[in-house]
Amino acid sequence: MQVPSPEESPDNTPYRQLHQHGRLGDLLVIHLINTLLRWATLNIYHFWAKTRIREYLWSHQSFEGDRFEYTGRGGELLVGFLKAALAMIGLLALAALIFTGAAPSVDPLLVSLGAAVYLAGNLLTAAAGYSARGYLLSRTRWRSIRFGQTGSAAGFALRSVGLGLLTLITLGLLWPIRRHYLLGYKINNTRLGTTPFAYGGDGRDLYAWFLLSYLLTIPTLGLIWFWYMARDAAYVASRTRLGGLRFEIGYTGGQLLGLRLGNLLITLLTFGLGYPWAILRNFRFLFSRLRLMGDLDYERILQSQEETPRSGEGLAEIFGMSGSFLGLGRV
Repeated sequence: MQVPSPEESPDNTPYRQLHQHGRLGDLLVIHLINTLLRWATLNIYHFWAKTRIREYLWSHQSFEGDRFEYTGRGGELLVGFLKAALAMIGLLALAALIFTGAAPSVDPLLVSLGAAVYLAGNLLTAAAGYSARGYLLSRTRWRSIRFGQTGSAAGFALRSVGLGLLTLITLGLLWPIRRHYLLGYKINNTRLGTTPFAYGGDGRDLYAWFLLSYLLTIPTLGLIWFWYMARDAAYVASRTRLGGLRFEIGYTGGQLLGLRLGNLLITLLTFGLGYPWAILRNFRFLFSRLRLMGDLDYERILQSQEETPRSGEGLAEIFGMSGSFLGLGRV
């Protein structure tokens, strides 16, 4: 297959782009069949439905003329869900026994137990998101090379909850510091084969814009945050590298607001059946604005020998946060 020639940006810098070739009609048919099978199986087919959507989307997106591949299986998602469900049932049963056995008059004990349950829930939520991301990456291939994620879900969860408590204490003022620290942990532990991604961003660089948005939240009814998110996305792209590749993305807050409002209207007016349209709009919005400049040394990219997860997204399914891919929505 012939590799497309790089295009040129306004400053004459050659760049490449990701492309989404999926067709709305095809995806709607898959979604409708999935919906019918979910109803017929009391939603047990959910895991295979999700896999089918991913297979279609991945196989219809390309970079440098080569399509991506999704190798996950519905059975893996089901097994992961069942494992997580059993663990959660055990934890809930233990919590119920503790609360039932506690004397009603011992208020400090009940407060401590409640705090412990709340903390455990937040730790599990953070670990679930990190593990789900690792599973999704491990089942994504390009030119037969598998993406992957190193690092520790437990380590990520401790960082997330610890910084989350500090953010709560500071009334949200630590949020950009927390966001970019955790984002750095995720990106710096992401791999394409043996080649690592690298992130050098720092939330302090965006703090003036964050503080302005924070102060203008009420006067703008929160709309100012669409412009902050646009600036944040451009910053994240500019600080991310994959070998010799660097990234650039550009869209305005108004364009992001239009995308979100359009997706909301599509979902509401179609009673949820237009979900595939919203997903395609997300992919095309991002890919049309994302530029990749520089080159990858393909001879140095080797297949990773690290063990991949055998089942996936169990806790993430329970917490309703499974399958978010590049901020494009749950797929």
